[in-house]
Amino acid sequence: MTDLRKRLFFILAAMLITVVCTASVVYASSNMQTVQAYQGVRILYNGQELTGSNQPYIINDTTYVPVRMIMESISGKDIYWDPSNYQVVIADNTSTVEAALREQLTKKDTEISTLQNEISSLQSKITTLNTKISELEDEIDKKDSTSISKIEDELDDYFEDAGDDYFSDDGIDVSIKLSGDEDDLAYTIKLDFSYADNYSNLTKVSETKIKSFMSAVKSRINKEADGTDYEDAKITGKLVDNNYSNYYVKYNGSKYTYSWDNDSSSNSTDLSEIENELNDYFADAGDDYFSDDGIDVSVALSGDEDDLAYVIKLDFSDADSYANLTKVSKTKIKSFMSAVKSRINKEADGTDYEDAKITGKLVDNDRSSYYVKYNGSTYTFSWDS
Repeated sequence: MTDLRKRLFFILAAMLITVVCTASVVYASSNMQTVQAYQGVRILYNGQELTGSNQPYIINDTTYVPVRMIMESISGKDIYWDPSNYQVVIADNTSTVEAALREQLTKKDTEISTLQNEISSLQSKITTLNTKISELEDEIDKKDSTSISKIEDELDDYFEDAGDDYFSDDGIDVSIKLSGDEDDLAYTIKLDFSYADNYSNLTKVSETKIKSFMSAVKSRINKEADGTDYEDAKITGKLVDNNYSNYYVKYNGSKYTYSWDNDSSSNSTDLSEIENELNDYFADAGDDYFSDDGIDVSVALSGDEDDLAYVIKLDFSDADSYANLTKVSKTKIKSFMSAVKSRINKEADGTDYEDAKITGKLVDNDRSSYYVKYNGSTYTFSWDS
């Protein structure tokens, strides 16, 4: 019986252990899950290994890494555990934010400095341009303020004592007229021997003295025209005996021609006489041709038996209907210039000038850039160019 009891005891004990173990397994299965985890995973960041004693695991094909290990490896991040809210908090390091802001400020300062340098450079260029503009305006003002009449006045003043200076005879009276435009300038010198001590007329003056004087006049014209619209003009001229118009010397820009070398015939009509007749005849031209008696008209005549050139100046200073020459109709201008040419032909009839080709120019007395040129067949208006 003893052996039977022992066997029965062992059987009951075995059953009890089985029940207890089974109950433990059932209870554990309700709170835990058995998983497969793979160790030995390595984490690399820019070639540097981050893993240490706390190695990552691969569980169900997902890699689990300690948060601190990753975040502490990234510069500028702080990490801490918030036990009250049961959460991991990750934030930018304060020093990192300040460094980033300083970097941004430095970049902006550099941009501002670059812009300031560009502004300074532009201001320098503007100053240079303003200086150039001022210089150009001065040149324009100088050109606008210089007219043929002013150059003519300067010539008369400069050569006031030319009789004594160039011919050693202060009894010779000298006068100079200038006409033309920015392309061509022509001077006419008149020598009056009425009170001369050593000469009866122009033919008695040596050719050397005549050339020397005419060359000096040309040089002075060049000097007075420098920096004006006339500085590149071709300069030609004529020197004539005031009392014997058939005695003259012509200069074509390169050589001198003496009328008495050609046995020119005497002519009782002087160009100045024709010029005076023209001014008398057209004294009321402002009213007669432009219906404005406030326009003042003057006519100058130059040339020889081959070519005659007239220059008409219209002064609009007191005009009632016109501000300047460009405001006058081209029809009226042509009509007036045609009338002047016709009158010259009439006054020259029977003189040495009767077969001369007649050309002319009409100019605004106050604005020499406004003019009309007549070449013998056509009219050219400067403001159409």
